[in-house]
Amino acid sequence: MVLVHARALLSGSTAEGLTTYVEADYHEPDKIVAAAGDALDLTQPVAIMFMGVLGYEPDLEVVRSIVSTTVAAAAPGSHLVLWDGTNTSPSVVDGANKLAESGGVPYILRSPDEIASTFAGLELVEPGLTQITQWRRGDDPDDYIDAYGAVGRKP
Repeated sequence: MVLVHARALLSGSTAEGLTTYVEADYHEPDKIVAAAGDALDLTQPVAIMFMGVLGYEPDLEVVRSIVSTTVAAAAPGSHLVLWDGTNTSPSVVDGANKLAESGGVPYILRSPDEIASTFAGLELVEPGLTQITQWRRGDDPDDYIDAYGAVGRKP
């Protein structure tokens, strides 16, 4: 369904710029980078964003490889924006386990240190790796999402 919509609406150039899509998932970083190079000037800084999706890959080494392959193709000055669910709340871990046991798609909750390891070689932007609601706190003091993230700059 998403690809049908993309084919119908998300291709072409306008005065505002180019819109395109890639029929791939993050397990194919070389394919994604090649397609991105068709639309973007990868000699200039770009933003790479993994927003709450890498928990669907159970192997942390695979996650690190996906991220490092993608970042390696980007020019110096590019930024990685990444957040994912964490295992810092027992109730969230219990909920994730119950979902997987009921036949739902397993989502791997990682420690903040494991998420930090995906930023190897990058300079973290303040406030660094932190609980994501610390990036932009809402009015409710009880705002909390059991997820950590950061923005890293490629030197």
